[in-house]
Amino acid sequence: MYLFQTKLLSAALFLLIGLTAGIAVGKKLQNDEKGKILGINHIAIVAEDFEKSSSYYRDTLGFPLAIEFKDDQGNPAWSYFQVSKNTFIELVPASATRPAGLEHFGLETRGTESLLDHLRELGLDINGPRVSTLTGIHIGTTKDLDGVNIEFIGTVPGSVHRKAIDDWKEK
Repeated sequence: MYLFQTKLLSAALFLLIGLTAGIAVGKKLQNDEKGKILGINHIAIVAEDFEKSSSYYRDTLGFPLAIEFKDDQGNPAWSYFQVSKNTFIELVPASATRPAGLEHFGLETRGTESLLDHLRELGLDINGPRVSTLTGIHIGTTKDLDGVNIEFIGTVPGSVHRKAIDDWKEK
């Protein structure tokens, strides 16, 4: 009788452990199926004087230049200064069609396409997903209730953002 009770108790314990593990894995998969916002990846600022602003973020604040793109004439198109491993300041030159100031902020995501689908289901007006031919990130956009632009970006392997994150060295 004692052996039967021990086996029954062991079976019940393994069943409980299995159910607990199954529920935990199921919740994890469910979260991944909807995608996830991991945190703020960048703040994009349009600079009236791009060189002076670049010097400010690089030299005064000490944020290293992590990513830089130039236009066809060799002029700066935009630059990323790395604040921490996963956080950047994106600096863009002002123009007649792009006034100086805060342009947008970017949220780093996992499962970007699934997240965008989920946000659409919640009623948000979402553009994307698309893969940036310039950077390789997966991206979608929307506006918040006050009209602030938001980017949802997946810094997937092979993207310039992922390379900057992976190459980060703490100082």
